[in-house]
Amino acid sequence: MQTSVAAHVLAADPERLDRETVAKALDDIAETCRTARGELRTTLEVLRDNGGPADTWGPLAGLDGLPDLVEAARLAGARVEPAVRVAGPVPPAVGAAAYRVVQEALTNAVRHAGPEPAVRVELREEGGVLRLSVTDDGTGPTPGGTSGFGLVGMRERARSVGGTLDAGPRPGGGFEVTASLPLTPATREGTG
Repeated sequence: MQTSVAAHVLAADPERLDRETVAKALDDIAETCRTARGELRTTLEVLRDNGGPADTWGPLAGLDGLPDLVEAARLAGARVEPAVRVAGPVPPAVGAAAYRVVQEALTNAVRHAGPEPAVRVELREEGGVLRLSVTDDGTGPTPGGTSGFGLVGMRERARSVGGTLDAGPRPGGGFEVTASLPLTPATREGTG
C-alpha cells in the first residue's frame, strides 16, 4: 500500500512533487520491511527450535557458545563480565534455551543500555536448577526505539523447558533478566 502511495505521488503531478509525502511513504515502507524481517527471523528461530529439520539447520548452540556471545557483545562496545559456574553438561534443550536468553539479553543491553554498558552474565547450577542472570548498568531504551518480541521470546524459551523468566529495570538503574531453568534427572540424562 505504501509503495502505491509513493508511486502515485511521483506520477500524479511531477511538477508539484511533494517531497515530504514521498519521504514519509518511503520511511514507512522501510519500517514495515524492518518489522517484517524481524518477525520472519523470530518465526524461523521458533521453527528451527521446535521440530524443524535439524539436519538442515545444524545443532543448536548451548552453553559452549556463550564465549562467542560475550565476545560479540564486547566487539559491539559492551564491557561484559561472564561468570559461569556449571558443574557438568546440561540437557541440550536447557543449554539452547539459556544460550538464546543470554543472546537476546546481551543484544538488548548493546542496543538499549547506552554507550559502553557494563554487563554481567552469570550462570550457576543450584539445587537442580540452572540460574541465569544478565544485568546491565544502562540507561534503558533509547528514544524512538521500537519494542519487539525479545522479552516475549525469552519468556517462551524459559517456559519451553519448564522454567521461568523475569525481566525489568533494576532499582539502582540498568536492567536485569533472570531465569530459572530446571535440570530434572530425566532431562539431565538427555531423555527429557
